[in-house]
Amino acid sequence: MIWRIASVLMCLLMFSAAAVERKPLIWCLDNLPLRHHYEANKAPYGKLVDLMLEVSAQLDFELVYTVPTPVARCLKQLEQGEVDVVTGLLRSTERDQRFIMLPFDIARTESWFINQNNVVTDAALRLTMIEGRIYSESVAVQYQAQGYQMNTAASIDDALAALYFKQTDVVVGPEHTVLRHIATNARYQDVLVLAAKTQQSNMDVHIALAKNGRYAAKYDALKRVLEQLRAEGKYRLY
Repeated sequence: MIWRIASVLMCLLMFSAAAVERKPLIWCLDNLPLRHHYEANKAPYGKLVDLMLEVSAQLDFELVYTVPTPVARCLKQLEQGEVDVVTGLLRSTERDQRFIMLPFDIARTESWFINQNNVVTDAALRLTMIEGRIYSESVAVQYQAQGYQMNTAASIDDALAALYFKQTDVVVGPEHTVLRHIATNARYQDVLVLAAKTQQSNMDVHIALAKNGRYAAKYDALKRVLEQLRAEGKYRLY
């Protein structure tokens, strides 16, 4: 009887030690509806949070969140080894040089938004793209080849203002981000809408690791987990 009790105690001790030894996976978190939401005094929630919790569990990590942090600062902290992962990123040449980029879902970066009170024809569309956003390669050239007049705006807010005042016919930008900006401005609601244009290019959205980060060697394992979850159709936004 005593040896059985001792055996149970030993198992409990081993289990406790294993739990304590779980390494933290520090996720530099921003507020990115619809993928995930951060509200004061609440745990983050959303499809991407569910994904990261499952990834952490499968790799035997303990997921740790930062306070909401702008993406540019997250990437700087990732490069400096202060955090382990940054999520929801589009790929670019510059980012490929700095980070290990792992795709896990798609992003609609080139959705069309229109002012439903503006009557336009396809023949002379004025399209506005947003500076600092990542678009698929040569998309602007393709639009120009179709005869569209191309403009740029310094920010999403500037682009939507131009659309509202009919200074442009279409704003081309990331779907859920632009929808969030429209939803937070009362005058835009029910006026600026997502266009019923279906031929949009989708781009992969990624999780980034630092190339010299403490978990860079986990690349293959993380890739396998993400590919498995993606194949199962879990946590898709669209």
